[in-house]
Amino acid sequence: MSEFDFVFLSFDEPNAELLYSELINLIPWAKRVHGVKGFDAAHRACADIADTEYFVTVDGDNRLDPSFLDLTININETQRDHAWTWAGRNHVNGLVYGNGGLKLWSKAFVRNMNSHENSDSDAGKVDFCWNTKYHDVFGTYSTSMINGSEYQAFRSGYREGVKMSLESGRKVKPADFARRIWIYNLHKLLIWTSVGADVDNGIWSIYGARLGAYECNLTDDDHTMIRDYDWFNEKWQSVKSVDIADHSKFLGDRLRKQLNIDISDLDADQSRFFKKVYINPPRPLVSIDQIRHISAS
Repeated sequence: MSEFDFVFLSFDEPNAELLYSELINLIPWAKRVHGVKGFDAAHRACADIADTEYFVTVDGDNRLDPSFLDLTININETQRDHAWTWAGRNHVNGLVYGNGGLKLWSKAFVRNMNSHENSDSDAGKVDFCWNTKYHDVFGTYSTSMINGSEYQAFRSGYREGVKMSLESGRKVKPADFARRIWIYNLHKLLIWTSVGADVDNGIWSIYGARLGAYECNLTDDDHTMIRDYDWFNEKWQSVKSVDIADHSKFLGDRLRKQLNIDISDLDADQSRFFKKVYINPPRPLVSIDQIRHISAS
């Protein structure tokens, strides 16, 4: 992996400068893209600044594990326009999955992907993962530090509260929710909406996830707006002064009753205990034959 360019991709993360300085100490050749609006546009800017045909992106709230540099990945001739993603560990709730993970992109993939603000589909407006050339790879090599401020924690929680509420990127009827949502995404949603009171601003992450799930599933709000930072700024202005304890409990009650899901109101000790005993499922949850062209060791 050390043969590729690394690009630190930041927007407004309050801990970005600290994490970027850590990355530069580890990878002096790392580049940076900062403040580009739009997920698609930001990744194209990364492709433009990278000197190597394949490049790694490190999100602006991400702390990289140095052992990642020792990995080897074999790319065959048919994969010159593919991308690969490793799992990230969430500092607030302990979840390990694609959110916040390191990603290796080919420039060809990025320049052709048309995601988020450039997508014509609701699924594509909220995530990259629907492209068949976008591969999950075994291993966890970064930690997402999403709790640098109340707003950062809220926004991160809200986005995942929406994304984990979707079936293949699309809404389902509330009456069918507990049955239709993929079981591993449902588990992630329950954890996002319950765990994290033991860390700074963790309650804002929980609240954001609850509000995102509620507005996605129980209102007519446009859930694809989670791709828009300006929209999020306005959303934050409308919620930052709420009585977070009361409103979070209200949202949890509504989600339990109307979606038939088991959200819990865990305190700091309970959250800490959960993270100590919970074992994340292996990733990727696909057969090895589906990624047989990729080997990481």
